[in-house]
Amino acid sequence: MAIDSKRIAKNTIFLYVRLILVFGVTLYSSRVVLDKLGVDDYGLYNVVFSVIGLLSFLNGTLSAGTSRFITFDLGRKDKDKLKYTFSTALCTHFLLAGLILLLGETIGIWYVYNVMVCPPERFQAAFIVYEISIFVTMVSIIQVPFTSEIMAHEEMDIYAYIGIYEAVAKLGIVFLLIRSPFDKLIYYSSLVAIVSVSVFLIQVYFSRKRFEEVRFKIRFDKKTFKEILNFSGWNIIANLSNTLMKQGVIMLFNLFFLPVVVAAQAISNQISNALMQFVANVRQAVSPQVIKLYADGKYDDSKKLTFASAEYIFDLLLLLGVPCIMIMPTLLDLWLVEVPDYAVAFARLIVLQDILGNFSAAFYTPMVAANKIKKNSVAAVFLCLFQFVLLYVLFKFGCGPLWARYLALLSTSIFSFVVKPYILWKDVNYGLKELYACIGHCLLIMFTIVALCVPVYLFIPQSNVYYAILSGFLSAIIVVGVALLFMKANTRKRLIAFAKAKLHIK
Repeated sequence: MAIDSKRIAKNTIFLYVRLILVFGVTLYSSRVVLDKLGVDDYGLYNVVFSVIGLLSFLNGTLSAGTSRFITFDLGRKDKDKLKYTFSTALCTHFLLAGLILLLGETIGIWYVYNVMVCPPERFQAAFIVYEISIFVTMVSIIQVPFTSEIMAHEEMDIYAYIGIYEAVAKLGIVFLLIRSPFDKLIYYSSLVAIVSVSVFLIQVYFSRKRFEEVRFKIRFDKKTFKEILNFSGWNIIANLSNTLMKQGVIMLFNLFFLPVVVAAQAISNQISNALMQFVANVRQAVSPQVIKLYADGKYDDSKKLTFASAEYIFDLLLLLGVPCIMIMPTLLDLWLVEVPDYAVAFARLIVLQDILGNFSAAFYTPMVAANKIKKNSVAAVFLCLFQFVLLYVLFKFGCGPLWARYLALLSTSIFSFVVKPYILWKDVNYGLKELYACIGHCLLIMFTIVALCVPVYLFIPQSNVYYAILSGFLSAIIVVGVALLFMKANTRKRLIAFAKAKLHIK
């Protein structure tokens, strides 16, 4: 198979239509939820969900394996193997959901009762929310094979429609929360659970209707199971390490700082998620083709698509991220009723981390396609565990919460610029010269943009909304101009011709 540019473009459009609505709803709902729950309950909600999130690290591992093998079988056009792969994956995820229930009701309960910091008067509500979080996590685990089917078949219209429904449902949650006569923390968590179940049922319905291999048959193929586990074996350790850093940091904040710090971390994560959804749409449209091209033996086409998408997504991250970093205080003031302490600094650093982490994410897809993830997992173990232990020691000796973001930024840079390029060079037949040519080209664009944006930030005061809008607009213009300047000539010509055609310019 060749690179299907039209399908990538169509899928990207579907995903962006979904994103625009989801993004708007997320911004509005986050503002209302934080206001209605209050900083303390909002922080408590995120701490409680982080406990079960830490226990469910296996889900991320098996999710990657399931998605990879379903997509790989589609690339090889092996329908019989695909049926066994789906059935085996579904059975495996049911078993995992049962394991999470067991861990949640034993280790998780112990943590809630003996370690988690919670005001005594809110403990009963926190415990109920914790039980709800176990249920929501189990639903999300069983949902994975169906989501993997939709993404592997590149049926982004289904994914977009489900996302739009979820956004509307979450908007409904906000209006119900405003008028809630009950404990708002419990009520909000219950409504989130109801939406999660409904999304799961819709995905099941659409998957069964569109894909012939999606059938409820208890078929557990040992060979397929071993293939998924062999792929996932090292990934288990990597996901445990990454989960430890993501959920573990929130738990450390809960132990060492006030709830306002947890709330600030949650707000910065919301901004990061919103930013990454924009670029994730492109990745979701591209990644299946990278894997399918590799499965079909089109290694050069797969490599070409990997580099092109990495550079395009990096430019997109700069376009979204640089203006956000510059006007973050005003952005949060407009978004939130009350801006938690540290929220601005956390948000700026996490956006920078997302920009630099582009290469780590882009270079992981060809590793998945080639089933060469062992070295990446080993590196994740050492870096993430070292980062977590060091962070604990720093907090113990009185260092501030910003150290969590500094260490995360350092870890992301190591993965993007050292670990992933080394593995692709060593195991997946990528050349170091072409890898660092891609990285160097992108970093040159970034440093040029930063050099031009710094004077804008220094000379335009951030004293009101109008100045902030001006700063954001000028920085966006700089990003577009620099990106076009450094773009390959033939790509720039095609892009300008496309824009002229759409704007009816001769």
